[in-house]
Amino acid sequence: MIYEFRMAVRDIGVPIWREIQVNCDETFYDFNSIIQTTFGWSGFFEHRIEITRSGGTDLLPIIIEETPLDNLEDYTDESDFREYSDEEREDVDEIGEDAYDYYNENDSVENEDQQLQKYFTDIDDKATYVYFTDAVIEVDIQLVEMAVAREDWRYPICVAAENASPDEMEDRTTILQNRDNLKLNDTQDLIRLINFALSQLGDSNIFDAEYEHFGSAYAIDASWDDVQSDDDEDAPPNY
Repeated sequence: MIYEFRMAVRDIGVPIWREIQVNCDETFYDFNSIIQTTFGWSGFFEHRIEITRSGGTDLLPIIIEETPLDNLEDYTDESDFREYSDEEREDVDEIGEDAYDYYNENDSVENEDQQLQKYFTDIDDKATYVYFTDAVIEVDIQLVEMAVAREDWRYPICVAAENASPDEMEDRTTILQNRDNLKLNDTQDLIRLINFALSQLGDSNIFDAEYEHFGSAYAIDASWDDVQSDDDEDAPPNY
């Protein structure tokens, strides 16, 4: 079974979303790689996946992969990280389990063994992907379609997208100030770029030959996740 997810970046002021089709038996470990690749991020920062609707029922967040609490800043549903200055954020005390308002140790599960189909069972089941950059980027994830796999396709695959992703290395103020730069007119080129990147995951190679020239034209380094020299500190492209 193939799942189609709509993934939308929250609170940027510009609509930034992707529609991605994946196998339902993907693990959350692999799903994280798919999300990171889809938005052109490096995975450098901590992240967390919170299931907020499963089996057609809204629920308190079930944390599939969590940021370790001893590294987590004061980020709760009653505090607004946007109100902190950079200096204030540095002074925020780390919190313990009893201070994390909806954390329950029984809710946390090992993502490497958990498959998407365990929690995503009905259309409109939802999750939130929290990426703990300086801006704390949040992505709303919604299951929008369940379908039979196409024999002539390899998964994961991007079927629709809009606008460029926010730069994971920028703070929220900078992202919002430059948000108009994220607007893209050529949707098809964006989709091809995403699929070229997705083709580098696992054994999916359907796009390798077709987009070899495309990747070269857009200066895509398909091996950017390899070890780089000290003189090469370029981050992967954002898209």
